Amino acid sequence: MLDILRANARSVLTYVLFGIIIVVFVVSFGPGSRGCSGGSASAPAWAAKVNGTTITAADFDQHYAQLFRLYQARAGQAFSRELADQLGLRKVAMDQLVERELVLQQADAHGVAVSDDELSRAVKENPAFQTDGRFDYDLYKRAVTNYFGSPAKYEERLRRDLAYGKMLALLRETSKVSDDEVKEAWLSESDRVNLEFVRFPYAALKTEQKPTDAQAQAFMAANGPRIEKFYKDNTARYDLKKRVRARHILVKADEAAGKAVDEDAKKKADAIKARIEKGEDFAKVAQETSDDPGSKDRGGELGFFGQGVMAKPFEDAAFGAKPGAVVGPTRTRFGWHVLQVEEVQEPKVIPLEQARADIARELLQGDLARKAAEARAAEALATAKKTGKPLAELFPAAKEAKSPLEQVAAESTGLFGATAAAVPRVGPSPELEADAFKASAGQLLPRVYETPQGTVVAQVKDRQRPDPAQFEAQKQDLAARLRDRKESQAEQAWVKALRAQAKVKVNDAFTRGNVPAPNVELD
Repeated sequence: MLDILRANARSVLTYVLFGIIIVVFVVSFGPGSRGCSGGSASAPAWAAKVNGTTITAADFDQHYAQLFRLYQARAGQAFSRELADQLGLRKVAMDQLVERELVLQQADAHGVAVSDDELSRAVKENPAFQTDGRFDYDLYKRAVTNYFGSPAKYEERLRRDLAYGKMLALLRETSKVSDDEVKEAWLSESDRVNLEFVRFPYAALKTEQKPTDAQAQAFMAANGPRIEKFYKDNTARYDLKKRVRARHILVKADEAAGKAVDEDAKKKADAIKARIEKGEDFAKVAQETSDDPGSKDRGGELGFFGQGVMAKPFEDAAFGAKPGAVVGPTRTRFGWHVLQVEEVQEPKVIPLEQARADIARELLQGDLARKAAEARAAEALATAKKTGKPLAELFPAAKEAKSPLEQVAAESTGLFGATAAAVPRVGPSPELEADAFKASAGQLLPRVYETPQGTVVAQVKDRQRPDPAQFEAQKQDLAARLRDRKESQAEQAWVKALRAQAKVKVNDAFTRGNVPAPNVELD
């Protein structure tokens, strides 16, 4: 589910939906639902500034709440605040608002306008404002007044949304697809292959490599620049930031639950802290009382974490405490936390000279693993050529594999076309892909192939070639898909260029969630 939602989150076009569905939220959530406009007065006044135009805190809160509801409608009630944070939904919302403003500024610059007739038609044709299939003015006035304050304010917003859509539509009209492009795409999609392959994994073979001290020393002496590059490319491994190991107990209290519920939760957290301060074991109390299912059974254990991982109030409490200290209760959007800091690792930098020997040994092990994988793959290829047996017979799945190498067995890619970004289940390997589409069904591919995870030998299991008789029947649908793809690529490139040239200042407090949450029920 995360992968699907992340893919949706990246699309600039998602924002177009909001001008259409916003009134559906008004009706669905009933009178009195004012979106996020009732957020805390202590929140910053602006969320972003785009070429001098301000995106207000209220704009962000309202858009984030709408985006949350859209994702929740797709994923169901399982879509929670926590999952939204994992997806970085706040940043998605901010990016969409910034990009929307950039497009609207271009619409103004190019004279793209929405006439009164277009605005009236958009209002009257919206099903949310219809009763028995006809426009209902009283329903319309009641709904938009409840949500926006007045029909005039709603129509101002709708006019901007329609201008946004018209500007993108004009851009998309510039994308054309030729007959030759359609034919070439059809040939690529219709020409498909299914490979049977055996992979000898580098990671498994790396653990088998035990270079001597003399070998490691010789490697280190001969590969100084390579070792230095590895060190620079992996600075996070050697520039260690401050980390804290802690436990916590959560008394859950949703931010929108009300003052009485919040005060009751705070009293429970105070009582829990008092028990611990009197000498009770923190882990035992956590198992008895914590509302966090992810850590409760472990006695509240969270392990080590660095800055920027936890909610800001929680992080401030943890990083401000000494080992052994019990702090809190601390309020986050999840509720009230009581924390116990068990260990603090102060920041330090491991210098290159101190890391050089370990890096040399690691790189040497990798080199030896690659040679071992290449040797095993070459042996497998030679055996397949000599015996004529299929790879599936030479490398059947082991019933009781005791090590990763004993688990090496033939796998299948499934059918894929030449337009695939990578070979399914194998990864990027241009040489493997090129040879596969030259071969026929049953043919053993002629060499050993390097892939990101290991060396591979492969055999064509199935081969489907283009049938010219099918082209006319599939031509129209394929042309539409190509046009959509080309339009989307052009739009994304255009918006990216606009942003690169723009003066954009984002208030990071909103993307990190360091401002009070919208005063709206999101769950």
